Amino acid sequence: MSDLVYTRVLLRFDREAGDPERLRRHLSACARDRDGHLWLGTDELTALSRLTPKAPGVFAKHDDTDLSDRLQLVEDDQEVDVEGLDIDEDRLWIVGSHTSTRKGVKQGKDMEKNLQRLTQVEARPNRCLIACATITNGRLKTDAIAQLPISPEGNALTLALRADAHLGPFLFRAPEEPSGGAQLASKENGFDIEGVAARGEHLFLGLRGPVLRGWAMLLELRAERTAGDTLALGPIGASGRPYRKHLLQLAGMGIRDLCWQERDLLILAGPTMDIAGPQAVYRLRSPEDLPDDSITELDGSRLQRLFHLPLVSEGDKAEGLCRCDAPEGPGLLVVYDAPRSERLIGDDAVLADVFSLPAC
Repeated sequence: MSDLVYTRVLLRFDREAGDPERLRRHLSACARDRDGHLWLGTDELTALSRLTPKAPGVFAKHDDTDLSDRLQLVEDDQEVDVEGLDIDEDRLWIVGSHTSTRKGVKQGKDMEKNLQRLTQVEARPNRCLIACATITNGRLKTDAIAQLPISPEGNALTLALRADAHLGPFLFRAPEEPSGGAQLASKENGFDIEGVAARGEHLFLGLRGPVLRGWAMLLELRAERTAGDTLALGPIGASGRPYRKHLLQLAGMGIRDLCWQERDLLILAGPTMDIAGPQAVYRLRSPEDLPDDSITELDGSRLQRLFHLPLVSEGDKAEGLCRCDAPEGPGLLVVYDAPRSERLIGDDAVLADVFSLPAC
């Protein structure tokens, strides 16, 4: 896109429903349903927010839905780190980051203790979330949410990936395990899911990390609903594997979110590390036609860069992407984690961006 055209929309949260200050500063995923409601996830809570179009350029009428009592989780009082949302027909897919975390430097502790903290990497099994809920009239149905079972060791996807030649070294293992020891956590090229695009039971998951020698990766799954409220991964890859891998040339960036444009996949890309840097939107044509495991170069045809987001030196980490068409034409809504102060309106609202989208 030669000339970047974008406008801003206001997202207003209800001060009586949740913590608007926390919500507006930690947005990590977004999706719109067929009635135009905007669904939002954060990377610190176990709840989803839903906003409704109230006026041109304004989403409000905030509804907050806590998921903790409707999911089968294995950690008490730990967030699921929602990093991917997508809506297919009336089904809302919810995906956690699947990351482990490293303790950080803490103010008030001496140097020796902070150095020790930086050696500690922890599994976060609640984040191994792949779940599906039903939307009716802009609300989640009250029945149980179907999910891939989680154990203290992870889920069926992370367990399968432990033996993968590309991704296995980046999966968390406890130090006492035979192949345990050195660990990579989120935001340091560790295994980190950020983004889901769904068609029926067919899922594409975008990886923020690892980025392998500059190549980002998509995982392709088939999530089948079994008896009760359980999802299972069906065979989709070679030799009955429950995943396929697609490597993409995204100028060294990892994947931060995904959404559909007809049969094509739009990819929000940004830094893998916790730094400010280039952020861009790409188009991958017909990903469902990719062969079992693939490499796609940035050739301007099958994979093309549509535009860079405005470059900033800090904050405004683009994390959520969804369609937001207007009378003037097709558009893409982008929401940000760590928004800059100029985006914060009052004490309960934040500005998001809508970029014009070229036709397929």
